[in-house]
Amino acid sequence: MKKLNLTANMGLKIASLLFAALLWFLVTNISDPVDSVRFSNVPVTLRNANSITDNNQVYQVLDDTDVISTVTVYAPRSIVDSLDKENIVAYADLENTTNINGTYYVAITLQTNKYYNQIQSINGSIDSVELSIEERASKTLAISAITTGTLTDGYIIGDVVTDQNQIRITGPESVVDSVKDAQVNVEVTGYTTNIGTNAEIHLYDEEGNEVPKDNLKLSSSSVGVSVNILATKRVPIIYQVSGIPAEGYVATGEIEASPEDVLLAGRMSVLNKIDSITVSDDQLDITGYTGNLTTTIDLSGYLPGNVSFGDQDFNGIATVVAYIDKKSEKTLSVPYSHIEIINVPEGYEAQLVDEDKSFDLLVSGLSDKVNSIRADDVSGSADLSQIVSENEDLSGEYNVNVSLLLPGGLTTGDVINATVILTKNE
Repeated sequence: MKKLNLTANMGLKIASLLFAALLWFLVTNISDPVDSVRFSNVPVTLRNANSITDNNQVYQVLDDTDVISTVTVYAPRSIVDSLDKENIVAYADLENTTNINGTYYVAITLQTNKYYNQIQSINGSIDSVELSIEERASKTLAISAITTGTLTDGYIIGDVVTDQNQIRITGPESVVDSVKDAQVNVEVTGYTTNIGTNAEIHLYDEEGNEVPKDNLKLSSSSVGVSVNILATKRVPIIYQVSGIPAEGYVATGEIEASPEDVLLAGRMSVLNKIDSITVSDDQLDITGYTGNLTTTIDLSGYLPGNVSFGDQDFNGIATVVAYIDKKSEKTLSVPYSHIEIINVPEGYEAQLVDEDKSFDLLVSGLSDKVNSIRADDVSGSADLSQIVSENEDLSGEYNVNVSLLLPGGLTTGDVINATVILTKNE
């Protein structure tokens, strides 16, 4: 029997094996060649995030590196044709981070959820997720409410009230520290009635720039806001001075006040009933003064109920000056003919005894008025209704008190009497 020699023609056998493999490769690739497919914007799942958050830390993905802009898969054409974006699995394990100069890098693992063993390669345009990792911080902020826009003419903004006045924010320490203000904004253009709405809360830094809320947790995202819309009306202020200055002095009647009028705000039905504001105050008592009275008055105490000042820049304080001048005096010689006899009893005639004579009258007041008065400016009346007689016949001579009429701003302390003769008609 002839012995089999396995090593005979070894070179030929190896060549045949290589040729067979090459032929298989060629046949395979000709019938199902390797091809590639690209998928865009593939999201990266972050795993084991609690490895960070359990240490009272928070993370923030930088530069949108949790999305791979392009993923390329190489595989036989039959495999490539059956893949879509949902078959691409991308994840980064946050338990395995590398800190380089304060930025944390987490390697991205790419694979498919089917035909995994037939994929030749899978590559992404990026190979890691970049993170910032910071201590978690919290802060409580007061919520302020503002309005924007323009109301209809004749209306102003009253109280702006939120249904909660604080908000708590939690997030990366650097972001939380940068937030200085929490604010809601209500658009009021064209409104004439009260507004009730729900408004989103916005966060701002010290320079007034809005802080994104993407990486912050807010106790509330919005609050209810009530905006009170008030009608307005401008009315004059009447300042009433009381009292008498010191002996020898007189009030000029001139009052200098600021403001002279005021803008009121309230319900239109209430404002329609208000034509002026009258101020009668103890601060305007000039009793005993020898010089001008200068004072301040809080006008808020003179506002009707449910009415406020419509000018936000006005604090309600008025400044008032009541002018006082030294009294001047002058003696006039006034003819009795300036006195009119009134209420003459029926059936009688009356005549002044001294009709062709004059009486002296001392008048006093402001110097300009005293200097300008003349005897012809004085008049008076003798009222005979005050005559009383026990006799049926009223004929006779009577001494009657005269009521004098002086120009405004002048007074007299003199009492003037006139003698009147009553004569019964025939």
